[in-house]
Amino acid sequence: MVAVIELFRAVPLLCVCMACANSTTVAPSAPMRPPTPTSVTLKEPGGDAEDPERAALERLLGEAWGARTDKDEQLLAPLPDWEHWKRTRYFGFDHLVGFRYGNEHRAMVAVRVQDLPPGTPVKSETCMRVFEDWARPQIAGFDVKLHPLPTKVVRWRGQPLVIQSVDGWVSWGIGSADFSVAWAAYPAYKDGCLIYGVALPWHDQPALAKRVRDRWVNEGFLGFEALTAEKAYRHKADDPRPVPLPAAPMSGEQAAGGKP
Repeated sequence: MVAVIELFRAVPLLCVCMACANSTTVAPSAPMRPPTPTSVTLKEPGGDAEDPERAALERLLGEAWGARTDKDEQLLAPLPDWEHWKRTRYFGFDHLVGFRYGNEHRAMVAVRVQDLPPGTPVKSETCMRVFEDWARPQIAGFDVKLHPLPTKVVRWRGQPLVIQSVDGWVSWGIGSADFSVAWAAYPAYKDGCLIYGVALPWHDQPALAKRVRDRWVNEGFLGFEALTAEKAYRHKADDPRPVPLPAAPMSGEQAAGGKP
């Protein structure tokens, strides 16, 4: 399922950058002291809980849906516990807007505007295919293992909406990460699409990460809104400092100073 790989660079992207150690495979099930309400912040939505990672993911499962917009108010991206997401920018791929959940990137989302070749039907499935063609070279040089999940098709603005998701593992030479991701392709414009994706690095909470990802698949993606008839673009300069992605491993010739 090639789309999964593409999204790794284009949304879970972020998993590569934010998780730098192998994850365990068993989520804790014992009761845990929750965070005190005043300790829940943009920097740490898990607050002062005994396990902030687990507490943050549990908030993403239990808090109501809201939405955040890009700086130019061209879309609404559904987010649970929406007040504790921070708008951000990521290096490594072209995207319209991104958000992170906490300074430790407990969860990450990104939205990309995807142009279509002239004459291409604007449908979710064609949006997804063109997105894959664009994204395929973005993850060259990474070692990725994937466990694709069934594609889901729902209705958005009276048209089919294709949602894809996967669990996976990636290594980029200096570290590795397990992750769960999902993304949807919206036929939002007469000549283009919007791709909205969510990424959850597992750390030590694989079961919770999968459940949070599945909440987007089952509930969240349906609430996405494009607010303009014309394709969205960034009108204003970005003020958040971008978070760089690690460079892909070099070939031997590149490392020696030869041509790529």
